[in-house]
Amino acid sequence: MSTPASTLIHRSVITVPDADTLLDTVRWMSGQWLKKKFRAAVPLGTGQHALDDASVLLSQAAYDDQGAEYATRIQLREDKPEATWRTTVTAVRSTTGDGGIAGVDLECFPNTAQALRGSKPTLIRDLVGELEPRDGLSRLSVNALRVTHDRVHSLLDVLCDPARQMPTLVAARPIQADPLWSDRVAGTMRNVAGDASTYLLWDLAAVDAFREAIGHDHRVSPGCVRTFMPLVDPAWAADAPRHRLMGSSRWTDPADQTWRGVARRVHTLALERPLPRQLSSVMFPDRVAEQHRQERRESMDKARLLASVPAQRTGERDEELRAEVALLNGLLDQADKELSELGRSIDLAERANASTRDQLQAVISDRDGEIEDHLTTLDALQQARAEADRLRLLLLRQGRADEVVEAAESLPGIPASFEELWERLGELEHLAVTADQRIAFRLDEHPMSRTWAAKGWTALVALDSYAAAAKAGFNGGFYQFCTSPPAGAKPYPAKQIAMTESAPTMEQYGHERVFPMPGGERAEMQAHLKLAARGTIAPRVYFLDEVKGAGRLVVGYAGPHLTNLMTN
Repeated sequence: MSTPASTLIHRSVITVPDADTLLDTVRWMSGQWLKKKFRAAVPLGTGQHALDDASVLLSQAAYDDQGAEYATRIQLREDKPEATWRTTVTAVRSTTGDGGIAGVDLECFPNTAQALRGSKPTLIRDLVGELEPRDGLSRLSVNALRVTHDRVHSLLDVLCDPARQMPTLVAARPIQADPLWSDRVAGTMRNVAGDASTYLLWDLAAVDAFREAIGHDHRVSPGCVRTFMPLVDPAWAADAPRHRLMGSSRWTDPADQTWRGVARRVHTLALERPLPRQLSSVMFPDRVAEQHRQERRESMDKARLLASVPAQRTGERDEELRAEVALLNGLLDQADKELSELGRSIDLAERANASTRDQLQAVISDRDGEIEDHLTTLDALQQARAEADRLRLLLLRQGRADEVVEAAESLPGIPASFEELWERLGELEHLAVTADQRIAFRLDEHPMSRTWAAKGWTALVALDSYAAAAKAGFNGGFYQFCTSPPAGAKPYPAKQIAMTESAPTMEQYGHERVFPMPGGERAEMQAHLKLAARGTIAPRVYFLDEVKGAGRLVVGYAGPHLTNLMTN
């Protein structure tokens, strides 16, 4: 099961404090970008320009009541065999002198069922480097800004700034220089230019000063990179997991590609950010249509003039008729081109609207699923609290208050990400986890990742608890273990357990449910636990119960919902 494809695949919005030269700079940088792309100078005057057989450039401008230009838009449409690609650059300066804003959208309208991935337009990095935009107190840059120990408090101000709207990446240089780490981190910082502010703790003195300033929970250790979301609260330890930390091993292991998820997550957040009102409300007059109307009026006037003047000789009349026919044919050709272009624009608009409707439906489905999940979780939490209160009361009545305090202080936390979950698999001594961690780690890029990771850990703990009970003599299966748990058990909500798949699903999609086993062989797994009731991702954990046979319980998959007859 996957999220419905959106035609909008990249969006960057940057704010510029000084907008005096914003429009000219955006036009100039766009022209340079187009010149590199088409290997020739490109006309940027207001109107529509055919650059080649498959590329059309639309340039527009908007003016205020005093006749001063306050907005510009440059849109490139490329009709290629695999898809139509549309890049839109819009810049608007404030008419009250409050700076300006620029946005770059990249859209993809596929012509086949093949999944396409477009790269971030290099124009965005060019604009960031030239315009030096801001995000609250933070300055956006192409490369990470160096932070020494005496500048740490300025960085802390940036992180806690309530006006900051986009993520901030903070990296700490490793103790020992590592070229792979440097290449990957530098590439990531360049990749998120325009979508996040980036900083580099330059040495150990800066790392120590930052830890001292922000606290242990929000620290960034040498070799690590943390993505700080807006509204950081250093005084609240529970806030730290919201700002994902990626350890140094992910950046220095040549076989590990998890580090790529940092930029993907930032790009996803940029897409989810509402378009600022300045960009969404600006209106551009349709000067192309007006130009075409004027040309048609002039051509019609010429045709009427030819028809109204009497011919003196037969030859002259033939020449006039031929001229009139040529003019009318020119009008027809122009009308055909306009109708074709209009039809193309309508088609793309309809596809974009359909994509938006699909995305909206997906959001509604996710919301409904989250509500159902939260209600289930609250129910399980209430039961757990009631049981804990009863046990605590029994211990207190027996005069064992010290044990109550010790138990409360030693309660382990839950992982805040699937990466952290994987690091704690060693605590589950009765499970064999063969699931592909790369698939699981991709879940960390989703806004619901913390909830899914917490439920995923709960699911694995329940499986581990069952395996231990089965080895100790529990006779039932996992479902019975959760519906009638023995003393000391850690069950999983029965409503979120499915021990089999439907026969039609296995007939058509059974191959998706064959997963690796510890010995290298592969086995079919149908039993699974739901980490989300429904939604576009709806993660699942698939397992094979061989405790009473081979003495093992194998978890072969943790990741997005697999294909079935309902989700296909």
